[in-house]
Amino acid sequence: MTLAQGPLICVILPAYNVGHYIQAAIASLKAQTFPDFEALVIDDGSTDDTAEKARAAIGDDPRFRMIRQANKGLSGARNTGLDAATTPYISFLDGDDRYDPQFLEVLLQDLMASGGDWIACGVTFCSNDGGKHPHSAIHGSPVASDSLQAKDIAMTHWAEVICHFPSAWNKLYRRDFIRDLRFDEGTWYEDHTFFQRLVAQTETMRYVPRPLYLYTLERDGQITRADSERVFEQFAVLETSAKILRSSSKSGAETGLARLATRLFNERLDAIQSTERSARFLAKATAFFANHNLQPDWRWDSSLDVLRSFALSGTPPITIRMATADPVPHGDLLPPPTSRLAHKFGYAAPSTPVPEVGLVLDLPGLIQLDHEVIAQAGEALLRSDCAAIVAPRGSWPPAQGTNGSPPIAGLSAKGPAQIDPGQVVALGMTDHLILVKAAHTIPVERNPDFQTVRQADRLGQAGLPVLWSPKPFAAVAPAVSYTEILRRIDGFAVDLGAVPRPEGWDRRLFLRQVGRNIIELQQDTNPFRRRSRLVFPLLRLWLIGQRRGWVGAPGTVDAQMPRVLRRIFRLPPIA
Repeated sequence: MTLAQGPLICVILPAYNVGHYIQAAIASLKAQTFPDFEALVIDDGSTDDTAEKARAAIGDDPRFRMIRQANKGLSGARNTGLDAATTPYISFLDGDDRYDPQFLEVLLQDLMASGGDWIACGVTFCSNDGGKHPHSAIHGSPVASDSLQAKDIAMTHWAEVICHFPSAWNKLYRRDFIRDLRFDEGTWYEDHTFFQRLVAQTETMRYVPRPLYLYTLERDGQITRADSERVFEQFAVLETSAKILRSSSKSGAETGLARLATRLFNERLDAIQSTERSARFLAKATAFFANHNLQPDWRWDSSLDVLRSFALSGTPPITIRMATADPVPHGDLLPPPTSRLAHKFGYAAPSTPVPEVGLVLDLPGLIQLDHEVIAQAGEALLRSDCAAIVAPRGSWPPAQGTNGSPPIAGLSAKGPAQIDPGQVVALGMTDHLILVKAAHTIPVERNPDFQTVRQADRLGQAGLPVLWSPKPFAAVAPAVSYTEILRRIDGFAVDLGAVPRPEGWDRRLFLRQVGRNIIELQQDTNPFRRRSRLVFPLLRLWLIGQRRGWVGAPGTVDAQMPRVLRRIFRLPPIA
């Protein structure tokens, strides 16, 4: 085919303020191994030097035509190109991206041989540092292949359709397949409905695994990474998508819509930096699922933020409870409202039923939690088939081993590992916390003190697997005054059931709980303040010890016990 007979492909290249990139985009077209194309460069009212640089890059190449227009947005620019195109085949190239030299040749040859209506290819994401990150252009299966062997992709079930990139730009189309279909103008994220309307009129799409489209990451002004009020346009687009999916003859509309909304809301929340805007977007996203009677679905794509996806249901994925009926200062248990983790945690009183799904973290008392670590553990747990994850409460007393490594032989300290719940009980891991899937948590009346060993014992008897996290769930210091801790601990009691209890076990657990608080108070560098802060707590500790018969009683305690507590309870010195 020669240019005299007319080009086969029209490449529509919208360009708005991409002066730094447009010459590379045009150069990638000139480097195509298939030369018989025309390129419509649509300068969409650029205010920088995009037009000048585009003309310089085009030179006297007759295959390129510049069209200048007042700004209509990406959809308007693409529609201008579609209206002007006359070739049998059409493709799109964004002004800040590039084609692999074989893009047009490989895709055109397949459509001509197979008779397909359209064909997609893999994508290479290109970062500013020169890094290249190949992607299959299929969500949930991101690993790319270098194969040029094309295949048919079924477009019959919406749950599978939405896995494919809906982008206009990594595809080649027959013009008579697009016909008079145009992009919705005046909105962002317009690719989705264009893609879905095409899917609605076909049963298959051709696909080449090799990443032949080069997508530029980290460019200022990119819509997919924008943090502005325009992110809320996503909801109107999704409402249109819902109508398209539900009105088609294809199956899986509800599952497809749930998966699509979960992914798109995650993408927008990834981009939003404003805490206030993020909270408003999350609230509206939650309302979308409720209004459409859908539940978020993150299980199909490992790249999704599990806890954030879960929160789209309107229920915090991690519920924290504390073994006390007293009012709890939530600031001591939950992340600050301005934290990016705030929506992932909720609080429930012991008497409040926990959600049927999600995770529950029961605390024996007020503890300064490391919410980042708990969130990481929660994500690992929800992605696993395990019932719970056990972690050290804090860094005192140190776990058996070094550098916070788990006190169970053979386990790695680098990440979660599965353990036998019986080991938790046998080793007396009472200075640990357990995050449990709600379906497996113990009712409060059966575990009033929220003891990890009791939870683990029950899971072990049921044959349910448990994960171990080498990272502590909490910091050393409590987040409340020491007198408040003592007031709550004064009613300290543990019932370990059939678990072996060595002599003095209750005193040992009690002193383990308060020992870390004494150490924290002793860190005060002001001697007067340190002594004044310690006097009342130590006196109360002595009174508690006298009342319970713990002063001078036999039995062992942790070797790391503060010396002042050894004196109060008349314990032997450290050997």
